[in-house]
Amino acid sequence: MPALVAGVVLLGLLLLLARGYTGVHPRNLARGFRLSGGVLLALVTVALILMRELPLALLAAGGAWYLLLGSPPPWQRGFPGAGGAGQGPNQAGGRAQPPRSSAMSRSEALSVLGLKEGASEEEIRAAHKRLIVQTHPDKGGTNYLAAKINEAKDVLLRR
Repeated sequence: MPALVAGVVLLGLLLLLARGYTGVHPRNLARGFRLSGGVLLALVTVALILMRELPLALLAAGGAWYLLLGSPPPWQRGFPGAGGAGQGPNQAGGRAQPPRSSAMSRSEALSVLGLKEGASEEEIRAAHKRLIVQTHPDKGGTNYLAAKINEAKDVLLRR
């Protein structure tokens, strides 16, 4: 019987959450569901701790951590150099970063920014701003793309 009551309460909460997110931009909808799911898992974690179900509580806490903070929890990351799937120097936030190659060439920088040879400083800055706004990690892009765009601007402006 308690499981049935908990299921009905959970279903009601999900219906309330879904009703509150109608007509919202998909990116904000995903962010809201992620936040709601993280809060829900945090509450489940507290309930499991109170019931002394520590292994399940640790699992739920890991899910809540990931949903709320966007990175694996510290107890699931492993140790660098331990030979496991831990975070090495080329990983950030659980995502592998491509290895750095040599410095970017001028032609590659022009290609990254979508410019032609002889572009003025204003054109370089405008192309950089346009691309960085579209690919910034806060807007759904990746750190790698933002770094490449910044590096291309620096190469073209000779910094």
